[in-house]
Amino acid sequence: PEFEKLHVAPPSVAHWPRPLMGAAVTSAAFPVPAKERGSEALLKRHDLVYLRTAGGDKIPAVHIKRGTVGTDRVVIYSHGNAEDLGQRLPYLDLLSKICATDVFAYEYCGYGLSEGKPSEENCISSIDAAYEYLLQLFPPSRIVAFGRSIGTGPTLDLAMRHPEIRGVVLQSPPESCGRAVLGNFGSWVGYHLDIFRNYEKIGLVECPVLVMHGTLDEIVPWEHGLAIYEACQNAVEPLWVEDRGHNNMPNEVCLRRVREFLDELDGLSWGWNIFVTNLATDISVNL
Repeated sequence: PEFEKLHVAPPSVAHWPRPLMGAAVTSAAFPVPAKERGSEALLKRHDLVYLRTAGGDKIPAVHIKRGTVGTDRVVIYSHGNAEDLGQRLPYLDLLSKICATDVFAYEYCGYGLSEGKPSEENCISSIDAAYEYLLQLFPPSRIVAFGRSIGTGPTLDLAMRHPEIRGVVLQSPPESCGRAVLGNFGSWVGYHLDIFRNYEKIGLVECPVLVMHGTLDEIVPWEHGLAIYEACQNAVEPLWVEDRGHNNMPNEVCLRRVREFLDELDGLSWGWNIFVTNLATDISVNL
């Protein structure tokens, strides 16, 4: 699971020592999977590149080109916290195919083949390195940032600081890690220990934002996605997926909506209508 539920009644949270609260949030935020799980697949990729963060850590990334030469638009993808880049490769290939876009997906420090340690600061350094790489190939107006779960944290931080990017996609976004793990009261008590406070940043994002969330999400409740959506300056029609949770969102449904969003940004809705008519329905990849 992305965030383990802590079965603690909210009033008792006030009596937790602050270091313990911080440890609870950090532990839930970064359950790094075993490095060997996705490393083998990642090392076989011809589109593997390496980046260097501002802190000096070396991190891998993949630049998946749509077709043989790529497209003139790109999605910068930030994955969830209980997975690594190598494990997401089948999904990323599917994202590129369905959404007719290049995809640039990077790894967080401390995950997979990356150097360094996982932290909020290092996740943001990682997406900054990815963005700087992409600016050599694409203008900001052709870059859309897409984050899933905890990946919405670095995504929103980037979009807040770079209003020039084209758009943002948020799948199952928490208001913050503290609110997801300890609830609103617990995150208030331990405010300075909370990380990825998306609720503070979303109102500062100027570009169009698409929010997607499952209504039965028990890890990051749907109400988090609703709150993020309602706080947007420039929200588009959200996608609320009935009877789905955090880790079983339907790929076809979600990626169709992302494709529609990208084409609307480019004024290409006619292309979407042709595509969806011919879309096969047997292309599921587990999220």
